[in-house]
Amino acid sequence: MHLVHDEAGTVYCYDTVSDPPVRHRMAYLGYEHDRACVKYRCPARHEGWDCPSEEKCNGPRAAGLSARIPCELDLRRFPPIPRATKQFERLYKGRTAVERVNVRLKIFWGADDGNVTGARRFHGFVGAVLVVQLAFATLLAQAPRWEGTLGTTRLGPIAEALREARTAEAA
Repeated sequence: MHLVHDEAGTVYCYDTVSDPPVRHRMAYLGYEHDRACVKYRCPARHEGWDCPSEEKCNGPRAAGLSARIPCELDLRRFPPIPRATKQFERLYKGRTAVERVNVRLKIFWGADDGNVTGARRFHGFVGAVLVVQLAFATLLAQAPRWEGTLGTTRLGPIAEALREARTAEAA
């Protein structure tokens, strides 16, 4: 039995009888809450095809070789919902705006460069950065737009309401 995983956490088994050895992606069976692990199974037995390493790997097991990988081993690589599944992709699509903020926080503001030590200082730094970003976003939403020929983008209903409220407040 030769099991390996890649950087993304996809688990593979190797057919070592063939020359050269062939890598197959293990079949994901689900997350076991009581054991806090993800479970994978022999792809040949799961999908119903013949593998040259059948006897070597599976032996007398009817269900075939199965592997449980504890999530605590590396939660980034082995989350309860594996990255290579449609469910993960569907859930991850909703994170795009949050991920843009996180990338801006990490790269532009340098939150992950290791210069801020201690939980209290780090949380204070992140809080200050988020307040500054909110202030910039508010100023940008209130700023007058240039109405030239560069594009057809116009103010959205929220920005329009903010502009009307500001002009009514100034009058």
